[in-house]
Amino acid sequence: MEMQIKRAASGDPVELSEALSELDCLCVGTDGWSAASFESEAAKENGIVLYIEKNGRIAGLICGYYAVGEGDITSIAVHPDFRRKGLALKLIREFEKQLPNDTEDIFLEVRETNTAAVSLYEKCGFGAVSIRKNFYDSPRENAVVMKKTINHTM
Repeated sequence: MEMQIKRAASGDPVELSEALSELDCLCVGTDGWSAASFESEAAKENGIVLYIEKNGRIAGLICGYYAVGEGDITSIAVHPDFRRKGLALKLIREFEKQLPNDTEDIFLEVRETNTAAVSLYEKCGFGAVSIRKNFYDSPRENAVVMKKTINHTM
């Protein structure tokens, strides 16, 4: 069965935001988002929370927002059981489709040592633009700020 990407929305059961938080914390540790943060982001007019569910489990998620011609991906997580199956790539592509047509650039931060994620983002068209010193905790680490310029076709 094909896994479908769904969009979280205000009024979804609290169990969904709890499951999103569990996956995020599993993947990124103490920097992971709380259930309340996912609920808040899904309720915002400019918030985007997408997830893939398989057999009642959240297999992957992407969260972000858009404002003034820019998109920002704030979290991407794929459960270890579902990695290397193209889920993150599908989530990033769907996130891009959900952005308004006037969006010109998308930004994200990634741990400097997360070479697998950096490679994935480069494959998706992102490039490094700067370093944020000591951005992450547990362990303390720099973030690479990456940017993708969207080429709108007429």
